[in-house]
Amino acid sequence: MQTGAAVSPVVVVLGLLALRSPSLLAGTVGLATAVLAAAVVFRPDDDEVLASLAQLGPTVLEVALILLGGVLLATALSATGSRDHIAGWLERISSGGDRVPAILLLVFGLTPFMESVTGFGLGVVITAPLLVRMGLSPMKAVVTGLLGLVLVPWGSLGPGTLVAAELGGQDVAELGYWSALLTLPVLVASMTTVLVVVTTRPPARHVALGAAVVVTQWGTLVASNAVIGVPPSGILASAAVIALLLGVARVRYGALPAVTAQLVRGLVPFAVLLAGILGTTAALALAGAPAGTGWLTSPALWVNVAALVALRVYTTPGPPVTRLVRTALATWVPVAGNAIVFMSIGIVMAAAGMATHLADLAAGFGTASLAGIPAIGALGGYFTGTNTGAAAMFSTATSGAATGLGADSLITLAGQNVAGSFAIIVSPPRVALAVGVVMAGRTRLPRAASRTLATAVVTATIMLCATVAVLA
Repeated sequence: MQTGAAVSPVVVVLGLLALRSPSLLAGTVGLATAVLAAAVVFRPDDDEVLASLAQLGPTVLEVALILLGGVLLATALSATGSRDHIAGWLERISSGGDRVPAILLLVFGLTPFMESVTGFGLGVVITAPLLVRMGLSPMKAVVTGLLGLVLVPWGSLGPGTLVAAELGGQDVAELGYWSALLTLPVLVASMTTVLVVVTTRPPARHVALGAAVVVTQWGTLVASNAVIGVPPSGILASAAVIALLLGVARVRYGALPAVTAQLVRGLVPFAVLLAGILGTTAALALAGAPAGTGWLTSPALWVNVAALVALRVYTTPGPPVTRLVRTALATWVPVAGNAIVFMSIGIVMAAAGMATHLADLAAGFGTASLAGIPAIGALGGYFTGTNTGAAAMFSTATSGAATGLGADSLITLAGQNVAGSFAIIVSPPRVALAVGVVMAGRTRLPRAASRTLATAVVTATIMLCATVAVLA
């Protein structure tokens, strides 16, 4: 009975989504199913419920506020002309007619860079509209933008990896290093899919450039985790890719385009966002991180500040601010609803012990079950839309199951961490966010686009399952 109850929310949600039900409806029914299964079958005590709410409840609020700021920022950047100035500069980089290097710079440079600083899919909010301006259709822009979320274990400076390490009983630096090593399948699957989406049949020069990007990003990521640690590694790996592709453009096309006053104004909100998060983080670290000041470093604060700045630093005529805010709120409500519902499913499953039961059940199949641990992590990432939620759901059970089987729990936990982080690109909350900023009024992708993302996730997960089975 417990097994049936534990899988019931998963089956219900997947079934409704397969029938093309709206994701918010599927999530709501799945949440009701999870609550019913928890109350009737698992019956967690009050302490377990309160502990899970205390751990993950603030994350839900933070995600909702980040989504609000992200949508408002995207709306402001579009209406004030910032997006056009940035995309125009990138277009001039590829003035020779080859837009692929500039697209790769956005997808594998800017997207993971912003994700590493802010987290919660904000990188896609910024780059997906720019990809449309670069000439991609809205559907392709959403798909390629989501595929740029390849460094999610280091998103927001790595809290998801920290949660996984704490719950799994591992050293966070070692978990970060192994997660970096196991990120290679994700980079390969994502790069391959992006090149096919953008060019259908990529020529040899694009394949070579894509390989150079993957090697640069992976090598820098591994080295940074080994030498410096988890928090800045995603930033450094993304910055290395940006430097590589700007260098390629410099060699291929000569001097880079001049930095205009309009471009500088267009970059002001991003500078505020980065300076706010990194500056307050450094200042609080020097001050000994006084209690109750953690909110000052939150992306939820600074992305909303950046959005307000974006509304005020331009002279370009545009719609009144109140109209822009109303437009952003209309987009945010369904997007935030999706995020909250699916994260709540993960919280209920974690609090009731349903997620632990599923992981223990997998361990009961012997050492062969080790190969399925990344798939379980991917399931957690899909439902919660955040690697922190996936880590909270499964890390304790994953580490315990691996130890019980005499396997290396560090490698298995790293496999779960990476797979769960990449699977968020097909999570309804993340998809709804990306769709909302380029296709106003919609929260779902067409079936073909969803299948493209799912294929990339399944491919990477299969490679991770095989790798973990061999190494662990």
